[in-house]
Amino acid sequence: MLPFIGNELLRGEKVYLTPIQRADCAVFATWSEDMEYQRLLRRGEVFPDIAESFERWLFSENDHEELYRASIRTNADNTLIGMCEINRIFRQARHCMFWIGMGDPAYRGHGYGSDAIRTLLRYAFLEMNLNRVGLEVMSYNARAIAAYERIGFQHEGRQRETVIRDGVYYDTLLMSILRREWEARYWHKPETTAAE
Repeated sequence: MLPFIGNELLRGEKVYLTPIQRADCAVFATWSEDMEYQRLLRRGEVFPDIAESFERWLFSENDHEELYRASIRTNADNTLIGMCEINRIFRQARHCMFWIGMGDPAYRGHGYGSDAIRTLLRYAFLEMNLNRVGLEVMSYNARAIAAYERIGFQHEGRQRETVIRDGVYYDTLLMSILRREWEARYWHKPETTAAE
């Protein structure tokens, strides 16, 4: 047995993370027709989009920011159910931000998103060697906030009235989890053996 995580690095209990393929963009476009999904995921104006727009966004050669984007697929049958991204990576201070969107409504509220986040955190802390993973979430997204809290994210603050929906202003909440907090909850280092 290897003294480190192998193929399970990007695989959780329910889902696994895989590189986004061009074929995924058609599915992303159908999800964009769900205005509730879009308003939970994005702060700005929302409108349905086409697969080609997702291709331009996801596969643009002009994007020089270091980031990691992934499709979220079920372990059971390889169904594409969401996407996530690690971005705003600061290597020197070892922190980043991330976002997640569970596009398929049939898989929301059943632990698939939480499993994807735990998998993403394992990658960020063990493979990228980061110390802090942060996120921003709209104050009206109660289900996501509760899930982040259950996973171990801590509240750090809020940006007041940064989102407007139907004439009402809402805050954006700032949350994060530190590597030591994640390790205390989730990480059991594998037994090490002397190299032969």
